[in-house]
Amino acid sequence: MDNELKAALQRKEPPAGFTERVLAAIDRDDAAARPTRRGHWRAIAAAALLVIGLGGGEAVRIVRAKQQMLTALHITGAKLRDARNHVNDISR
Repeated sequence: MDNELKAALQRKEPPAGFTERVLAAIDRDDAAARPTRRGHWRAIAAAALLVIGLGGGEAVRIVRAKQQMLTALHITGAKLRDARNHVNDISR
């Protein structure tokens, strides 16, 4: 079993075009994750409606959860950009 695991985990060359496909996918994800001004206003309006409709306590929890999610997405995007830059540096 150890030999099978070692064989499975051995370094292998990626298939042709792998780097380009990964970088293209990251670029698509970056472009899709960029919020628009219209999107910001919609988010603000939705948060205001939640505050009015649900009451203060529940709305605050929802807004905090949204902020945490946006922070997590921002961190993820930064990590993906770092990975892309690292791959670009290696491939040069």
